[in-house]
Amino acid sequence: MADSSPVFTGSIPTNYQQYLVPFLFEEYAIDLAARLSVADDGAVLEMACGTGVVTAHLRASLPPSVRLIASDLNSGMLEVAKSVLDDVQGVEYEIADGTDLQFDDVAFDTIVCQFGVMLFPDKAKGFAESFRVLKPGGCLLFSVWDALENNPLSQLIHETIIALSPDDPATFLGRPHSYSDLNEICDTLEAAGFRGIDIHVQPRESRAESAWHVVMGLVAGGPLAAEIEARGLTEKARDVVEAALRADYGDGQISAPMQAIIVKAGKPI
Repeated sequence: MADSSPVFTGSIPTNYQQYLVPFLFEEYAIDLAARLSVADDGAVLEMACGTGVVTAHLRASLPPSVRLIASDLNSGMLEVAKSVLDDVQGVEYEIADGTDLQFDDVAFDTIVCQFGVMLFPDKAKGFAESFRVLKPGGCLLFSVWDALENNPLSQLIHETIIALSPDDPATFLGRPHSYSDLNEICDTLEAAGFRGIDIHVQPRESRAESAWHVVMGLVAGGPLAAEIEARGLTEKARDVVEAALRADYGDGQISAPMQAIIVKAGKPI
C-alpha cells in the first residue's frame, strides 16, 4: 500500500486536523463510535486513524479495560493524533498498512476504519487482512464516502481544480468518492469471508465558518495539496476554489449536503 498511499506531509496533517476534521469528519466519527459494543476484556483496532477524531470518541465510549490500538500508514498523521490526544489515556499508536497488517491472527474483537478503506489500492486484500486478525464473532465497521454527485461541495472543488490544468489534472478528490457501489462492497466483503453485512447510507450536513476554511481543509488539508503543488498551482488553486465557493455558497458560513456509507460486517463464529 505504501507506494500508492496518499501523501500527508508538511503542513497537511495540521490543516487536516484544524479545518477538515470539524467540517467533514466529526459528526461521522461520533456516529461510528456509537455503533460499537465490545466486552470489557476486548481489543479494538482502528485503521487509518488520521489525526484521531474517531480515536477520541472510541476511547470515551469503550470500557476503560478495552485495549485500543490507533493505527495509520502515515507517521505525520499519527504524530498529530498523539499531540491532539495527549491527555487521553489508554490508546496505543502504531504505523500499520491496512492491506498488510502486522498483527497476529484472531487478535481483535472489532476493527474500525473511518474513510480509509476507499483509499486501499487492493480492497480485497485489505478485507482479507481484517478477516484474518478478527476473532470469530468479531466485526469490521467502516465508512466510505458516497459518490461525488451526492457530495456537491467536494464535486464543485474537484471540477474546479481539474479545470485549472485539464492536460495534467490534479484528481485526488475523485479517489475518496470512488468506492460507493454497494454491490461491489458486499461482494468483496463476502469473498473475504464476511457475513451478516449491514449497510446504511448516511446523509449529513457539512458546515464551515467560511469558504476559506473549506479551502484550507479540502485543498490544503489533504493529498490534493501535494498534487497542486507539484503543478505549481498552489496559490492559484486556493484563490480559484475560494471564488467558486463564494459564488455558490456566499461570503459567510457554508453549509452543504454530504453523504457517506456505513458498513458493518461480521466474521462467522
